[in-house]
Amino acid sequence: MPEILGEYVDRAVNIEMRFGAGLPRGVTHKLYDAARAHHGKPLTWLAASSLKARIKRGDHVLVVTGAGSWPWLPKGETDGPLGAAAIARALDFGLGAKCVVLAEERNLAPVIACVEAAGLVSADRALFDARTGAAFIQAFPLGLEAGRAEAQRIIDELKPTAMVFVEKAGPNQHGIFHSILGTGRPDTMMANAHCLVEIAKAEGILTVGIGDGGNEIGFGLVAEAVREIQPFGAVCKCPCQGGVATVIGTDVLVSAAVSNWGAYGIAAMIAALVGDPDVLHDADAEARMLVDCVRAGGMDGAVARLLPMVDGTSAQTQTSLITILHEIIRNGLKTFNRPF
Repeated sequence: MPEILGEYVDRAVNIEMRFGAGLPRGVTHKLYDAARAHHGKPLTWLAASSLKARIKRGDHVLVVTGAGSWPWLPKGETDGPLGAAAIARALDFGLGAKCVVLAEERNLAPVIACVEAAGLVSADRALFDARTGAAFIQAFPLGLEAGRAEAQRIIDELKPTAMVFVEKAGPNQHGIFHSILGTGRPDTMMANAHCLVEIAKAEGILTVGIGDGGNEIGFGLVAEAVREIQPFGAVCKCPCQGGVATVIGTDVLVSAAVSNWGAYGIAAMIAALVGDPDVLHDADAEARMLVDCVRAGGMDGAVARLLPMVDGTSAQTQTSLITILHEIIRNGLKTFNRPF
C-alpha cells in the first residue's frame, strides 16, 4: 500500500504552476520522468522507505538547505527552509532521529523561523543532546576549502546515518554554481555542501537530494537529462559555458515542481510508513512557517520580494497541497468495508 500512495504523492508534488514567461516552463514533468526512469520506483516512497530502513532512534541526520544569494536574495528563498523544517519534523516525530540543519550564515534566520513554526525547538547543542523534539541549527561555511574541512569535521563528530539536501545548489562540471537561468556564482559565495556528499559516499552514509530545476544536489544522477531538458542545462550565461546541470548525485533523487513540495512528499510518506498522519505538519503549521520565514527575511525566489509565496505560488497553494497530502495519507491508512 505505501508504494501505491507514493505514486499519487509524487503526482501531487509535481504539478507545475510556473509563470508564462520568466522561468523555464514545461520542464517539471520531464525532470521527474528522468528521475523516475533512473530509480524505477515512486520517488517520495523510495526516499522515505530508504530513510526509515537506515535511521534508528537517536541517530543524527543532516538536513541541508539554503538557496539564493546577495543582492537579490540576501537571506535566501522561501523554497528550502520550509521543506527542511518539514523533513526535520518528520524524521524526529516519525523516526526518532536527531536532526542537524545546515545552511549559509546569511540564511539561518529564516531556517530557524521555519523549524520553530513547524513545532521543533531550535536548540543549542546541550539542549539538543538532552531532549527530543529539537533541531540543532548551524552555519556551513562559504568556499570550497572551508567546506571540505567543515564537512569532515561534522561527519567525524556526529557520525550521521543520513543526509537530506533540500533546494541546495551543486556545482556543474567545471565546479561553478548557477541559478536556473544560467547566472554563475563563485564557490566563495556559496556553502559547498556537496563536500558532505563526497564524504558520505566514501563512508556509506545515505544521501537524499530534493530539487526542482536540475542545478540542485541530487540531480547529478540524471545530469545528461538535465542538460537536454533545461534551457540553460548544457550552456549557461557565465564564462564557464558548462551549463547549470550539477554533477553531484545522491543515493535517492526526489524531483518536484517546488523543492519544498518534494520534502513534504517525503514527510507524507514517512507518515504513511509509520502509520501516523500527524508526522506531516498540518495546514495551519504550513501557514505559520511561510509567514515566519518571510518575516525573518526569506523571499519568494521567483520574484525576489518579501511576499508569502514560494516560487511564484500563493500561500493558499502551499496550505492546499498539505491538505491534499494529508487526505492521501489518511485515506490510504483507513479501512472501509463497503457493504454494497
